[in-house]
Amino acid sequence: MSIDINIDVGRSVHLRPLLPKARAVLAEILGLVSTPQLTLEALENGRRETVSSDELCDETSPLFLISIAGEPETVALSKPSTRVSVMMAFTRSNLEFALGAAVAITLAREREADVIGDDWRFFSDELLISPEDLLRRLKVVGAANDYQQAAEQLSGKLGKEDRGDSSA
Repeated sequence: MSIDINIDVGRSVHLRPLLPKARAVLAEILGLVSTPQLTLEALENGRRETVSSDELCDETSPLFLISIAGEPETVALSKPSTRVSVMMAFTRSNLEFALGAAVAITLAREREADVIGDDWRFFSDELLISPEDLLRRLKVVGAANDYQQAAEQLSGKLGKEDRGDSSA
């Protein structure tokens, strides 16, 4: 099962310019000065491929993959309509969820979207949450030596079961 969040972006989106911004948001979530670089690939014929075009325009676009360099954590992006879906299903780790949230927050900010859709209510108790509220909710407080350790501090903030919601 994947955890998906959605952002209404309207027209097509070029993804490469968003990578440094998403990296900065990831660092902000994790309470760190910086994080490793993010990479952009596409899933074509079941294989990761270097992308020639970074434009996510509609359902004919490839499944784009944003990963943390040197790590297995990856989120997938598709655009079946005016909404971009950010899917987290590869490692299902706290670091991957933080990456997915960072990408969604960045997309929402860039397109001035008021809300991020969280149908599973995985990141909060709300179906719709503003990018800034999501960022505030996930921010790690406290000292961490590295991004892996910081991501582990997200436990208890993710998933209904971890937040103590038994209606999941």
